[in-house]
Amino acid sequence: MLSNLVERLRRESELFLGVLDQDPLLGRVIRGEANREQYQRFLIGSYQYVRWSGYLLARTAMGLDRAGRCLELTRALAEKSTEEGPHDQWLLRDLRRLGVNIELIKGMAAPAAIEAYVTSSSALAERGSPAFLGAAYSLEYISMHRAGAAAQSLRQQQHIPDIERCVSFLEGHGHADQRHIAELEALLSGLALEPTDEEDIELSARLLRRLYPSFFQGLNQETET
Repeated sequence: MLSNLVERLRRESELFLGVLDQDPLLGRVIRGEANREQYQRFLIGSYQYVRWSGYLLARTAMGLDRAGRCLELTRALAEKSTEEGPHDQWLLRDLRRLGVNIELIKGMAAPAAIEAYVTSSSALAERGSPAFLGAAYSLEYISMHRAGAAAQSLRQQQHIPDIERCVSFLEGHGHADQRHIAELEALLSGLALEPTDEEDIELSARLLRRLYPSFFQGLNQETET
């Protein structure tokens, strides 16, 4: 049986899907209507936050371990941090195939919204909080429901030359995240969390929903090879 926390995270993630669908950039990517410049901006913004996923999971595991809390969760997060680590390489590969100089992308400053996401997640992890599970769940949820569909729509619409070779990030997440969501829901439903832990987890998910559209703003487009 799913816990009340998981049910609340599902409702929060459904709100997140509505934000994605209504966003001018993200909605166009999901519907396959994005042009090359728009899709490039989506990939750059995605790289800027995905590159932190493994670190934030590892930081959360370390904080819990230092506090002597949730041994099962600590192990699961440490394993997941290793699994998430290479995902930014999918994005760099897609960008390279679009003709983007990925060395410029690696050195690009992250938008303020991504800095806020990383800083807040790190601060809660430092306190020994499992908060980042909220953001992690929401990211897996939106990928499960939108990533594969976006890849298919982009291929069908054909607004971007050679798009078939440039959707490895979307396809990879669309295929994998159904399993990841099931694992996360089982894990969260089996944990005996403190009320403050649940509050932190929900806060993390809500903050991500508010910040996420701004992950793709203010990105420098002078990145052609």
